[in-house]
Amino acid sequence: MKFSIITVCKDSEKTLENAILSVINQTYNNFEYIIIDGLSTDNTLNIIEKYRDKISQVISESDDGLYDAMNKGIKLATGDYLFFLNSDDQFLHNDILELVARNYNIGSCYPELLYGDIAVLNKQTGKLSMQKHNKFNKIYLLKNTPCQPGTFYKKDTFDKYGYFDTNYKIVSDHEWFLRVFLKHNISAKYLGFPVNIFNIGGISTNKNREEKLIAERNNMLNKYFTKFERTSYEFISKNCRSLTTTPVISGLLNLVFKFKL
Repeated sequence: MKFSIITVCKDSEKTLENAILSVINQTYNNFEYIIIDGLSTDNTLNIIEKYRDKISQVISESDDGLYDAMNKGIKLATGDYLFFLNSDDQFLHNDILELVARNYNIGSCYPELLYGDIAVLNKQTGKLSMQKHNKFNKIYLLKNTPCQPGTFYKKDTFDKYGYFDTNYKIVSDHEWFLRVFLKHNISAKYLGFPVNIFNIGGISTNKNREEKLIAERNNMLNKYFTKFERTSYEFISKNCRSLTTTPVISGLLNLVFKFKL
């Protein structure tokens, strides 16, 4: 199994080196590392050059935002599975790729997505908490962005289902998951362990972008959910979320509201 690890960055001198080290120090060595830089003006390119012999491909050029840069990385990738490591994140430990490769082998029925949990680091408080992402249904997809920082994508999923939609500047990863789960019934496998350390404070948590985030999110949800679905799923989530994990009651709710994938 070959992995393509893709890091998108711009002016990331404070965090990029830790991300790079967490990749090149992996004990599993059948991977390529691709860095897509958006014409950084700080020390980012010097940091990349420091490890250039261990990086497969580097592109530094202007782009149309984060998801345009991610799409560039996809087109360059040659691995069986792709993983997007943010420039301010890092793998949880040096054996992550080894664990994934050891437990799963490429085959005709192999899952198109492999997704794990993430450890969330709040740099302001120093607190590290675990986020589990093991129970997918339509309610989850309505309320949450699936764990993109903990997901391995089979390379051909982007050929079959399309790339990230660059019309969305903040929620395109969420839109992609809605597209593949709700429109294409993509196959996915839960890894059962945390994959990386995700630092709070990325583009989607910037308060100055809150209005644009709300507008994009509403546009996206209206594209994939009817008004009845949004209203009913939000009601269930608010008032009886725990009942959706109880088999009998969950089955009865699903007969009416059709929230299971």
